[in-house]
Amino acid sequence: MANNSEMYYEEVTPANEIKGFTKSFQKRSKNKREEDKDVVELLGYIKNGNVVIGTKTTEKSFKNGSAQRIYVASNCDEFSLKKIEHYGKISNVEIVKLALNNNDLAQKLGKPFVVSMVCVRNV
Repeated sequence: MANNSEMYYEEVTPANEIKGFTKSFQKRSKNKREEDKDVVELLGYIKNGNVVIGTKTTEKSFKNGSAQRIYVASNCDEFSLKKIEHYGKISNVEIVKLALNNNDLAQKLGKPFVVSMVCVRNV
């Protein structure tokens, strides 16, 4: 019996670890905080309703002259990214490259599909 009780005591874990909490908290780096500022700013634009999602609609916004700022995912298609950068230089539109990939960006926006580019329009 003594051996069984010793095994039991070794298997007992603190309550926080059972619930999924860990004691090793890490400070967030400055890069991560800057990423959060960009995402929070983007979510603010979404609440106002000034946002268009997608590459094709972003290009149409450039042609209409209604694009104000473009948010691009980290793994966006290179051809469309070069096109958008070219349009951005011509029309002096700010292009923000996010550290999120297109799946994470879609999750932040609450969309069930992959989002690689988001355009903020002038109202």
